[in-house]
Amino acid sequence: MIIMGSRKTAGLALAAGAALLVLSACSSGGGDSGESGGTAAEGAIPLGYTATLSGDFASYGLEMREGIDLAIEEINADGGVLGRDLTTEVIDDEGKPANGPVIAQELCDDANVPAVLGFSFSSVALSGLPIYTQCGLPVVASAVTSPELSGASDVFFRTVFTDAYQGAEAARFISENRGVKKVAVLYQQDDYGKGVADAFSEEIEAAGGEVTSSQAYQLGTVNFGSTVDTALKGDPDAVFIGGFYTEAGKIVTQIRDAGSELPIFASDGAASPLFIDLAGENAEGVEVYAAFSASDPRAESSGFVESFTAKYDKEPSSWAALAYDATYVVADAIETAGSTDRAAVADAIRQTQDFAGVSGSISFDDEGNRVGDLTFQRVEDGKFAVITE
Repeated sequence: MIIMGSRKTAGLALAAGAALLVLSACSSGGGDSGESGGTAAEGAIPLGYTATLSGDFASYGLEMREGIDLAIEEINADGGVLGRDLTTEVIDDEGKPANGPVIAQELCDDANVPAVLGFSFSSVALSGLPIYTQCGLPVVASAVTSPELSGASDVFFRTVFTDAYQGAEAARFISENRGVKKVAVLYQQDDYGKGVADAFSEEIEAAGGEVTSSQAYQLGTVNFGSTVDTALKGDPDAVFIGGFYTEAGKIVTQIRDAGSELPIFASDGAASPLFIDLAGENAEGVEVYAAFSASDPRAESSGFVESFTAKYDKEPSSWAALAYDATYVVADAIETAGSTDRAAVADAIRQTQDFAGVSGSISFDDEGNRVGDLTFQRVEDGKFAVITE
């Protein structure tokens, strides 16, 4: 079994930011993917990694890459898997669903790849999943949350929670702990935003609350004036935002600029330090949920944060932590299987129970979904802090 905890990274002076900027469309062997030095050792095991690594929405993919690189570095420093180093076969999907099947076929055709990590967008994962299923190549995803992926393939798993679960849990938390009854809902117009908003709204109403307004917005929107006006006219007790940090940061700022001090809650798409950078002091008091918090006091989490900060000179995001955990889950499965045979590795992943990840205990249900608990956080003094009350 692969054990997390060696953290042999503190003395490495690695230029991580520069490494991320030189990602190629396909970097076979992963020269910057976590080896202790130089090129990949002969007989290394390449893990596929595909995500959106360029363009406006590259941040999630690059953050996941950081977590993967750190995990591989640690695993290799501890002797690797089955006595072999791990590397990565990295492919930028550019956030385009049309690229999903093409990339899936490329990774399927590489018989040396026993598993794939990724993705940034559910639409890309969904488009490629039939190919992965056909060739039996297991996928452990870290950021795609669409309920459509639940049970869609017997080789698909994820360390992130589904939209349906997260939206419902957020509504329960707000109803039970914040006394909120009337909520204005804003969400980005895509599978992620709508999935979260629908689950949130359904649970709010089931708890006896009311959704005063529900409005969709397009990614890339800058001016939310009319949207904010409509939300506030409904006299809500709070506002819920289901979307990525870029738009969430603008919405929060414009709500505050409108003179409203209403409590604001947001989905895990806003659980990024970049949200705080964008919203500035307006981010203070905003509450979000995620699978991970850098302020989690558990030994696994604090050790990861220490190693990550030493390597990258910043705290890890939830996406980095989830991808780090996914890498360890795959490594553990290969070790348990005793081979890189895809069917054996997929079966070992499927049997994962109570794996002690940095984002908490990890198990998978019959549909490949993660079983576990969300972490609720509040922005305090410019950082996300775990909510304990």
